[in-house]
Amino acid sequence: MSKLSMLSLVSQKIAKLGLTLIAGVGTTLVLCNPLYAATLGTNLIVNSDAEQGVGDGVGNAVGTDIPAIPGWTKTGDFSVLKYGATGFDFVNPLGNTVSVSGLPDANSPGPTNRGLNLFYGGGSRGSSSASQLIDVSNLSSIIDAGKGGYDLSAWLGGYQTDADNVKLSLDFLNQNGQSLGTAFITSPTAEERNNTTALLFKSTTGFVPVSAREIKVVLDMNYVRGRVNDAYADNLSLVVKEVPEPSMSGSLILGGCFILALRARKNRLFWR
Repeated sequence: MSKLSMLSLVSQKIAKLGLTLIAGVGTTLVLCNPLYAATLGTNLIVNSDAEQGVGDGVGNAVGTDIPAIPGWTKTGDFSVLKYGATGFDFVNPLGNTVSVSGLPDANSPGPTNRGLNLFYGGGSRGSSSASQLIDVSNLSSIIDAGKGGYDLSAWLGGYQTDADNVKLSLDFLNQNGQSLGTAFITSPTAEERNNTTALLFKSTTGFVPVSAREIKVVLDMNYVRGRVNDAYADNLSLVVKEVPEPSMSGSLILGGCFILALRARKNRLFWR
């Protein structure tokens, strides 16, 4: 084999190896921290209603028994629960059989368009979370002009008197991944839910910080007590919109005209 042929063969092998490595790295990145592009005026959260994938019909799935949740990178036993999940029995440390029942169903207070599933803290005693990363670099001209307004909302809740709770937060990142600011909404307390199993609507608005290029969305399900993590969330929404320049209101224009009229009258009186 000539030197030229050998060099060509080596180059092909290196190129093939390089492509394999790049593909492997790309796959890892997608699985570990999915990045989604933004569209102005639409909900940017992927699988925001927990309808993609399979919901737990019992409420006790943990570890590898939890089906994949499209769009989200999770920690702990963060899960998706079916409305009307049956619940389950367990034996407590005293040897007594206790039932986990009364999980959210079609009749529980919550969104009218609730679909089949909701996000669930998980079937174990522990906090959990899920996150996704949204690329807003294509909206940079609007954001850097200070016109990138956002609306964040969700239905958040819990179980009867349990204090397990939810925090839905945004972290605005620059091109270097550094935080420029945060925003969040939290679930109602058990007292605010009248100690019933319920999800209530929560929302906040604001402006995307100038120089933001990514938004990290994190859904934290904070466990406090009980056999399972009864933190619930559904119908999450993050919408970025272009906010127009403040315009002069009718009253402001009217006031300006009145002042100008007074000045003109004074000038006429002065020159008489």
